[in-house]
Amino acid sequence: MKLTQLFLCSAALALPLTINAATQKSDDRWFDVEIILFSQLGDKSQLKESFPDTSELPKHQRVEDLLRRYLNPDIRGLKQLLPSCDSPQYEENLVKKTAKLPTLFKEKSLTELALTATEESIFDVENRTAEQNNSQFSDSTDSATLPSAANESSSIPTLPENANDEDANKAINNNTLYSETQSDALDGTTLSPEPELTAQEQEKIQNLVIAAEAEFQTLKFQYTPTTEAKLLCRIDQIHFTDYQVNNPEFDYYGFAVDKMPLLIDGQEEVGNNNTHLLSKASLQLDDIIQDLRYSKNFRPLLHMGWRQVARPEKESIPVKVYAGENFASDHQKKLVRYNKQKNQHIAQAIETTNQQSPVGISTLKNQAKNSQEEKVQAAQKLRIQEVIAQLSQVNEDTEALLTSFKTQDLSLKLGNENPLIAEPPLAPVQPWFIDGFFNIHLKHYLFITADFNILDKNLAELATAQLAANAPALANADIKIAKPIQAKAIRFKQDRRVISGEVHYFDHPYMGMIVQIRPYTKPEPEDK
Repeated sequence: MKLTQLFLCSAALALPLTINAATQKSDDRWFDVEIILFSQLGDKSQLKESFPDTSELPKHQRVEDLLRRYLNPDIRGLKQLLPSCDSPQYEENLVKKTAKLPTLFKEKSLTELALTATEESIFDVENRTAEQNNSQFSDSTDSATLPSAANESSSIPTLPENANDEDANKAINNNTLYSETQSDALDGTTLSPEPELTAQEQEKIQNLVIAAEAEFQTLKFQYTPTTEAKLLCRIDQIHFTDYQVNNPEFDYYGFAVDKMPLLIDGQEEVGNNNTHLLSKASLQLDDIIQDLRYSKNFRPLLHMGWRQVARPEKESIPVKVYAGENFASDHQKKLVRYNKQKNQHIAQAIETTNQQSPVGISTLKNQAKNSQEEKVQAAQKLRIQEVIAQLSQVNEDTEALLTSFKTQDLSLKLGNENPLIAEPPLAPVQPWFIDGFFNIHLKHYLFITADFNILDKNLAELATAQLAANAPALANADIKIAKPIQAKAIRFKQDRRVISGEVHYFDHPYMGMIVQIRPYTKPEPEDK
């Protein structure tokens, strides 16, 4: 009894929570979020505002990355359905499995075709004879309905009044002869038996049929069914192992995008209850994009929209947004070129050494290692002697000596003896030119939180700055090549209350953002 009461009490307590959750789900407020990101093209050297050298974005536990699914959709399931190109075996489609269709035709020889044609001709003649007999029978039936006197007069020819008996007899005989001839002609419509062929004639015809079949068999009497070409197959991942070693950016299930497209045209689904991209037809800020494209002060980088439910701040999930050039992909390409150049130089050095002396590759490596150790030991001895020589000069004021030690390079790293091989490229501070998050939440009103990092230089500006830094080294061989330049991340953060339906603009010295959030009413599902 107590267990029953306890169960009823727990059910009564859980029922309001269940009803509240169902009501909250049915009362979800949907919004269409449309944003435009663009960069400022003004001279940044004239800015009086200073920015920190480093800027890190916040780390979220859950993120909606709609752009990744848009750029590189998951094709693992599709590849698994395709047969391997090494041994393609295509399964029969469902239509061919379930359909039970009769054969379209049956191949026949010339003899069978000749017999078929003879049977068809005989059948046609019999049909024509039957039709003629039916027409004659109908004519005789019609004539039987006339008076008998008219029938008799129609069968007896009329003679002139002055005709004698001899002329009358001739007319009667002629009429009788005509009737007999007409009846014989009607009887003659039936097929007369064909004359029998001799054995020699039959053998000749049979030889002609065999010769015709041998001559035209390939062209007319062999049929191959026409099917669709088997073009799609899956190249196994093992074939890309060597290629992936030399090209780390290669992805078996996707491909790298060098630059984010300006317009994101998603596949919009009305019945989708998750956060999803909007199609081009649902975007409403096209006129602003046109104005930005014609402006000399701004460069539009991204125009996208998505549909989501606005929830409280603790339950909201930010949307990952990035735009512009793909710095991560560019770094991978530079790294591949660097490794290729380095391997080529090592191969050339080994080949040159082998030509000059019969020293093997292993011996060459050992000599290089021993030479490296000897240089390190010599550098250590030289540094120790310098320190010992300065110990005699130590007095009560040791600050000058410590300062001199700090200014000296006490590291034992050896310089690059090959000026042709530059230093490896530096990894970018972030993968995209603009990278960050956009979040909306409800707190009696609608709020947005935009948190982005934009790099102070794009790829072209970065390459120009690197060339300018290396210009003295190219002119003078004694000057070392400058270290690779790395772009700096500039923070863009906005946390504002907005009004739905209105267009909001957020400014920054390096970038700008235009936002419009529109309420959306989901259509009610149709009753089945």
